[in-house]
Amino acid sequence: MHEVSIAQSIVEIAEASARGRNALSIQLIKIRLGDFTNIVPEALEFAFAVVRQGSLAEHARLDIEMVRMTLNCVVCEMATKPARGLCLICAQCGFPLKIVAGEELQIEYIDVTTEEESFEWNEAYKEYPSRPMS
Repeated sequence: MHEVSIAQSIVEIAEASARGRNALSIQLIKIRLGDFTNIVPEALEFAFAVVRQGSLAEHARLDIEMVRMTLNCVVCEMATKPARGLCLICAQCGFPLKIVAGEELQIEYIDVTTEEESFEWNEAYKEYPSRPMS
């Protein structure tokens, strides 16, 4: 299951970025995942839930945006979606197709909580005294 090593890499990259911003925690990691990567999104989410334990991303959510595979002909440049399995021959002219989208595996962005944001939240919270619930 290569999703575990991929999830580990995602957490390591996100932590390095978060530490560079003096973050206290990671709230969200948004990734773009192409159809052609053969990564099972559900398996990646499960692996992420396991490997994030004890990291800055311990309570983070993994948001996966799927990128559909798109092919272009190298000669006539006709854009197409793959049909019936994976045929890499252009239906219009018979020349090879190249993959132009669908191989992505990238971190789009990371939402973090910084010490400054945490301080601002705590100060704002102090203005509203807690009331007993009836």
